[in-house]
Amino acid sequence: MYDPYDPDRPNVLAGLRIDRAGRHRRDDAWLSARQTAPEARTVLIWRDQTVVVPMGGGAVVALLADLAGLMQVAHDLLDDPPVYLGDVDGRPLFAVDITRVEDLAGLLGGLRLDDPAMDIAAAAPVDLRQAASTLDDQQAALVAYGRAMAHWHRRHRFCGVCGAPTEARQGGHVRRCTSETCGTEHFPRTDPAVIMLAVKDDWCVLGRQPRFPAGMYSTLAGFLEPGESLEECVRREMMEEVGLRIGRVSYRHSQPWPFPASLMVGFRAEVLEGGPLDIDHHELEDALWVHRDELRDPELSPVTLPHRISIARRLIDEWMAER
Repeated sequence: MYDPYDPDRPNVLAGLRIDRAGRHRRDDAWLSARQTAPEARTVLIWRDQTVVVPMGGGAVVALLADLAGLMQVAHDLLDDPPVYLGDVDGRPLFAVDITRVEDLAGLLGGLRLDDPAMDIAAAAPVDLRQAASTLDDQQAALVAYGRAMAHWHRRHRFCGVCGAPTEARQGGHVRRCTSETCGTEHFPRTDPAVIMLAVKDDWCVLGRQPRFPAGMYSTLAGFLEPGESLEECVRREMMEEVGLRIGRVSYRHSQPWPFPASLMVGFRAEVLEGGPLDIDHHELEDALWVHRDELRDPELSPVTLPHRISIARRLIDEWMAER
């Protein structure tokens, strides 16, 4: 249940209760046994979307396919072996990228399902941001993890050092250059980005980008640059995007954001001096000061807030709930 007052609640897409078994991933025999275990299941990633199945009462669940059965029907259509995500309650879970599958309905129709209540004919790929609002928290975190791994593999098929092909190792958590003279190991990328609610007394700063839905404003954000701390990044981004000087920067919490491969690190940023905003229109379509009471009352609010799956919304809701 969404509760802006709970400081220990994991953000959506985080909090996955999984044993990643990092100590075992170098053991090929151990990984092979996990992959061929009868209970092994996999999330399916198709062109950066996740396959879900509608259930009764409007519920939606991620399709956890029988891995052995999937490998029988789709082995020749996979660019990489299944990525081992970890064990949940003793069950090995994987992610398989089926992007090359053209007849998705045909593939899904040939899979064996654990739950007879599932209507495989209704299974369909959906964008994770859409699915995350309907999946339970654990499934949302699981498919986010799988999506991030699939995205990384598709974009690192060649060595960035010498250009030779790479191959997946350690259950998909490493890609190794196949050149005998290079052999560089490449690891999954996560790009840190700061996301911050800038506040002054009972006012906060929200901005919008052209890609946002009409009327929606959100917190400001930006990627960390080399040689920069997170706090320095917050201050630089606020100055560059809206011309505000920031004093105290307080860490709040973080959220994996696999769109495509970021970690959003959330902060509260205290504005030293208020006043008009100097907006960088290369970065933002608009930005404005909004009063706390306006945001609390939908009839007064000049903006629509982001969806509750995002850390941006949680940063705003926490601030609104304080007084």
